[in-house]
Amino acid sequence: MFHQANFKAVKPYRGASPIKFTYCGDTNLRYPAIDITRGILVIIMALDHTRDFWTSTQFDPLDLSQSSLALFLTRWITHICAPGFIFLTGLSAYFHGKKLNSKSELAKFLLLRGIVLVIFELTLVNISWQFAYNFAFVQVIWALGVSMIILAGLIYLPMIGTTIACLAIVSLHGYLNDDFIRQLLGGYEWLWILAHVRTGFRVFNFDIEIFAIYSIIPLFALMYLGYAFGLLYEMANKQRERLLMLTAAVLSLIFIAVRMIGFGDPNDWNPQQGFLGFINTAKYPMSFSYILMTMSIVLLIMAIVEKRQNRMLDILLLFGQASLFFYLLHIPLINLSAHLWSYLEFGVATNFFNGSKVWPEGYEPNLLRTYAYWVVLIAILYYPCKKYLKKKKESSSVIYSYV
Repeated sequence: MFHQANFKAVKPYRGASPIKFTYCGDTNLRYPAIDITRGILVIIMALDHTRDFWTSTQFDPLDLSQSSLALFLTRWITHICAPGFIFLTGLSAYFHGKKLNSKSELAKFLLLRGIVLVIFELTLVNISWQFAYNFAFVQVIWALGVSMIILAGLIYLPMIGTTIACLAIVSLHGYLNDDFIRQLLGGYEWLWILAHVRTGFRVFNFDIEIFAIYSIIPLFALMYLGYAFGLLYEMANKQRERLLMLTAAVLSLIFIAVRMIGFGDPNDWNPQQGFLGFINTAKYPMSFSYILMTMSIVLLIMAIVEKRQNRMLDILLLFGQASLFFYLLHIPLINLSAHLWSYLEFGVATNFFNGSKVWPEGYEPNLLRTYAYWVVLIAILYYPCKKYLKKKKESSSVIYSYV
């Protein structure tokens, strides 16, 4: 059983009373810094997706031999989003478990929410990116959903032992022999592709190809570490803030150390590539170095916004609490607006998701165009998200618990 009496009193956050917070145990205890951090990640994520459609390039923006500094950093900063979402989802699951005061109820919630996310990924999200259904691909919403399903079982295991195991998975998974495991599974190799390999595959005799972008390993382990991190919130505010800062600093130092010795990433650092090469770590699947680098930034953000109060943070809080709604809305809006812009500019409505083969004549990548539309996009989505949260607060429907 969970024990709510262990929690310290927390002063309510100013200026956000109409909005439902992330709860921990007693419903009078609220931690807005977590939703503010999620809101920051949501907005940065939107920048990456805007770039996909509004500054489409023929090369990887992280390719230092071709990319500009601005394009590289625009892509690089968005690295914090996926691991941050995964970790914060685990942390929120810990809080929800305190609220429910029942592991079985928490497991049921995680299982159902995970299934809902998987369905969203395979339907609405795929259609939003393609405006068609030529193939299926699974990325962050899928990874969140499957990791929640796995977490539903992991919460029954002893926390100390499971935490150690998950730390081992996060740090050592890059040394798994993918080719050997795929050969071992034979016709069921697609299971391992979904787990740890970024490639396309077909299941049995289905005609639609599936492309695995985000791997479940090590993300389910990172989600559990977020769940275990919830223990930190049983501490007083000042102590928690110091520990967040300390943990961020320790992760940064470990990242520097492992990067220097060539551990934890498939691509060793080449000193000739300088600092940008040093921070250019592998995302697919997320390497140990990548997770250390990105999570140090996420934890630093969590520490910085702890107990801060201003209008800008209220806006970020709103986006954080409507993160899934924002996600489901922003991709079709970006895609549709890019179609409209290309039609007005070049006379051809273009889906830039399909690559350079569909580029209209005269198109040239322009990063300033991405940033301009990104600002407009955030402004456009503010009021729908605000309206959604108002409806969610007023409604007693259980559906809102899964969206």
